[in-house]
Amino acid sequence: MKLRWKITMAFAVAGVIAALFLLRPGSAAQTEVAKTRLALRQQGFKTDLTDFNLGAPGEDRARVAALSDIRSTRQAVFMREVGSNAAMVVWKQGQVEEDAPGQQSLPTLEETINKNEEALDAACEAALSGPIRFDLNASAGSAMRLGHLVILRNLTQMLGARAMLDLDQEKKDAAWTNLLAATRLISAWDIEPCEVSHLVQCACSENLFNITWQLLQADGWTDDRLARLQQEWESLDFFTGLPEVAAFSRASTVALCQLERGRPAPVTTLKDMVRSPRYAWSSLNDNWRQFRYRHLGTYEDEKALLLFYRDRELELRRAVRSATWAEMRQLPGVTNMPVFQSKYPSMMQVMMNSRQLSVRFQAQGRGPLARAAEAEARRRIIVTALALERYLGRHGSYPKALPELAPEFLKSPPGDFMDGKPLRYRLTGDGHFILYSVGLDCVDDGGNMQPTVQFGRRAGFYGGPGGLGFGFAQGFDLVWPRPASPEEVKAQQEVEKTALEDERKMAELRAETTAREQEASRQATVKRLLTMKQPPRGKEAVYNGRPLSQVLRNEGPSGKASLDLDGLLTARQVVTGEEPEVATFEVPIAYDVVTNIGELRLLVDAEPEARSASDLGELQSCSRSTNGNCLLAWNTTYDPPGQHAVQAQLYYADRGPGQGEIRGPVTPFFSSNLCQFNAVYSQFDSRGGILYAKLPESNGLYSIELKAPTGEHIRTFKGSTSNGVIQVPWDLTDDHGKKCTNESVDTVFQITLPDSKRSQTLKGP
Repeated sequence: MKLRWKITMAFAVAGVIAALFLLRPGSAAQTEVAKTRLALRQQGFKTDLTDFNLGAPGEDRARVAALSDIRSTRQAVFMREVGSNAAMVVWKQGQVEEDAPGQQSLPTLEETINKNEEALDAACEAALSGPIRFDLNASAGSAMRLGHLVILRNLTQMLGARAMLDLDQEKKDAAWTNLLAATRLISAWDIEPCEVSHLVQCACSENLFNITWQLLQADGWTDDRLARLQQEWESLDFFTGLPEVAAFSRASTVALCQLERGRPAPVTTLKDMVRSPRYAWSSLNDNWRQFRYRHLGTYEDEKALLLFYRDRELELRRAVRSATWAEMRQLPGVTNMPVFQSKYPSMMQVMMNSRQLSVRFQAQGRGPLARAAEAEARRRIIVTALALERYLGRHGSYPKALPELAPEFLKSPPGDFMDGKPLRYRLTGDGHFILYSVGLDCVDDGGNMQPTVQFGRRAGFYGGPGGLGFGFAQGFDLVWPRPASPEEVKAQQEVEKTALEDERKMAELRAETTAREQEASRQATVKRLLTMKQPPRGKEAVYNGRPLSQVLRNEGPSGKASLDLDGLLTARQVVTGEEPEVATFEVPIAYDVVTNIGELRLLVDAEPEARSASDLGELQSCSRSTNGNCLLAWNTTYDPPGQHAVQAQLYYADRGPGQGEIRGPVTPFFSSNLCQFNAVYSQFDSRGGILYAKLPESNGLYSIELKAPTGEHIRTFKGSTSNGVIQVPWDLTDDHGKKCTNESVDTVFQITLPDSKRSQTLKGP
């Protein structure tokens, strides 16, 4: 005891001496921070969050309040490539399902748009009526809430989609209003100095590039409207605000250092050291590191961060003055963004690293300057494309060369921001044109555009068509494509249809292999359960001071006082007339007791030690029998047919913190069903549904009758399958082509298996 006390006192004295050493007044590190801050402020650099005013006037706050967050569960792809330099005019393709092979349209967004008409109208009015400035709390620094970024991104898509749907419905004025409002969401945005905000602006501009291309494929836009849209794009500036991002990051990280110093220091008390001296050293060592960082390391980090972001701001100032990307990418900090590294491990460093990784991911590994360079190249392309459309409207044909656009429609001939050369432009034989920039690799690939979708699915990041990777696109240009001809669209759809069919077959093959493996494993488990000897239960569990068997026992007239836990948890099948689809088991324990202390369920083919949701019968319920016992009803049509091993399982919670689980003896059960339904396909929505069943044999004949809940016939499907799966799409129409409006539908499956000469009629989902 004396030795323990001496060790404790030594630790305490050492801690006091260290604290006095670190807390001595006039710390050199603190003085250095003050000098560095003063020098930077004298040079015109912002160092504090109070240097930033990100608030908004009352009229601006009222205006942006109308920008509602309208989301859709699915996103439309607004640019659909055909070949290397052509694209589908999506709004001319008709209303088809999203998953239809080789086609793209907007039906999944239309329902959301229709439900939010008033909110979208208000958003349009707000975007068109003035500047867009959000009222932000700069004092929060890096923790500043930026919820408006999601709003802007979603609204850009929804307004663009509504504009395309308007064109499809020949509402051209409405389409124009939606397009202009979507454009002003980024052109009128007084953007805050946050890196992620600039990335969102670039991403929205890319979406708008594609949306604008789609709308300009409609004829008859007036020169006034085209000029207005051109003016909005000409006003956009993706570079000027980037140095201010570094300034705000500097002030934010400095504030984090100051916040770190204000946190209460961790303390290991004498009582803790006396109680656990073996852990005292590690606890004191950890506290010492945190204490030392807060009173010394934070000052050193603060000075280093002030200088780090000063250098970053200077790099950005120099970069944004570059005339081209080819010049810009040679400068430091452009393609390889520097990362701050502290010599002290701390939570602040972890937060900074996480934030930098998140930004890198959102930028797809290209960095803010590269993303801004792409946005600038697209801006110049779209401004030129609008000037070309105005030239066409005034002169009846497109110019032979871009210099003909100046000075009537452009102040000067347009140049490619990437390499400084003129934008590439050529007329096509069908009366259209191709306009493009060489992209970030500065290599002219002849107007070869990068796919955004690959065989009906959205492509990944850079790294080739459909690939997933980071960096600059190789072999692709930024292209304003020509509209694909109907023949090209049809050929592309056939290619994609074949590819999707091949992919579907491979998926079915993988699913069949997995199903066989799972079924073999299930059968092995059933055999093991039915042949294994029931292990002795051991000491009986106690619930609130009483043996559990006494608590569960049904004390009614039919109750059996002599049953032990195994007897009480034995599931015995009873006949109800709903067989074979529904199997019912009686468990002789009191239903009223079970519902008060826990839950009784039916395990199906469950490994003895496993605890998984898949161990339960897919659809089951527990109810009270007339004698007070529990009835477990199991709809066996959602589980594999054949031999099963079932057990009653009791979950109960004591009044204390504990809970328990007890399983009853194994009971054999054989399911004679000829198909297995799937709960995933048991629902339908406004677009339709799938009638699905899995058979125990490859060959099968089926007839599926759909009925209203009141019994009226709706439709019958008949067919055969050779792969053991019935999968019939239903578009909600009846036998006469009339749309079904019922909220629920009953199904009856008539199954015949020719190989085994078995047949059965089952009530389906």
